[in-house]
Amino acid sequence: MILKNAKIYGEKKVDVKIQNGKIAQINDCINDSTEKSIDLKEKTLLPSFIDLNVNLLDAKFDLDKLENLEQECLKGGVGSIILRDNLGLNTQGYKLYFEKLKTLKINVLPSIKALDNENKLKDISILLDSGAKAIQIQSNIGANLIRQSMQYAKMKDSIVFVQCFDENFDDHGVMNDGKVSFELGLIGISDIAESSEVAKMKEISQFYQSKIGFDALSLTRSFDLLENLNSEISIHHLLKNDNACENFNTKAKILPPLKDPLEQEKLQKYFIGGKIKFLTSLHSPISDSKKNIAFDDALFGIDSINMYASLCFIYFVKNKLLSWKQLCDFTSYNQAQFLGLNKGKIDIGYDADLFVFDDEVVFEGKGLYSKDLLQGQVKMHIINGEVFSI
Repeated sequence: MILKNAKIYGEKKVDVKIQNGKIAQINDCINDSTEKSIDLKEKTLLPSFIDLNVNLLDAKFDLDKLENLEQECLKGGVGSIILRDNLGLNTQGYKLYFEKLKTLKINVLPSIKALDNENKLKDISILLDSGAKAIQIQSNIGANLIRQSMQYAKMKDSIVFVQCFDENFDDHGVMNDGKVSFELGLIGISDIAESSEVAKMKEISQFYQSKIGFDALSLTRSFDLLENLNSEISIHHLLKNDNACENFNTKAKILPPLKDPLEQEKLQKYFIGGKIKFLTSLHSPISDSKKNIAFDDALFGIDSINMYASLCFIYFVKNKLLSWKQLCDFTSYNQAQFLGLNKGKIDIGYDADLFVFDDEVVFEGKGLYSKDLLQGQVKMHIINGEVFSI
């Protein structure tokens, strides 16, 4: 297959030849009558995004939710995901779940929570052998459980994803502790609930020499502590602040909580300056019945992955803060290197996981971005050389 007139990273117009699921040739003009050609008409060609922090609707599994998630990912430019675990299945149930994930078009790498619903260690070794690609832990589960989880990760050469947050520090906290929470009369979540856990987990990870990914963080202090380790931030913490929670807007209730405008500005500078390694959509959709209720009772979460590429374009590329090539390091290449995938870059020999982006389309956002006018739409997605129209 030959992609004609493709603007790689929105820059130079070239032709791209794909063979056996990989990028075989990039040249100004490629002519081969034996290959199918698709004229991209000078639309932008980008490497598929890789998102390390994706959840199912209401963190529950069924086939419809899984198929819907796949379509939402393709629309948002995402071709590979770490699918987070909140399922509470038994060991056999997880094995069947892993097999189902293999049938999807996108590349789904499942992680498993280290603990079951009774806060006991799962059969981690068996589940990693059966198809799980990573272990996920909460930083405050207890020292002995963290120790055992790290030992399993070391034994199986597995990645550990850790959420650095102590929910007991601010009992029933629901948003950032600051001016807006005071005005709304809501219990705030203190910065120390994150940064203290980051410091602890950094020391533990270095002691065990574990391959660890730090889940979405929200403080420049946290990124200072990690010193360019495998840290992640959600796009929402760069684009929005806790003013979005005004009028008790539950669409802005996410974890970690959105910070004040000053911290948001600092985070933007850290991101653009390369002090943060991974960007995520933090896709964690919640049903309206659990979201459109009183702020205190609404669940943390955000439905965002189908807007991901558009948000990246309008806030970073269009505003000339980063080029597509620079931004794709944070959305694709760094993640691929971390996971050991031959993806995330448009170059000869890399997997042909790509998407075509039309930056002329304008549309109204939804959820947290319902008052924003967004721009750009994924028109086509290619996974392992196979074309999927959007």
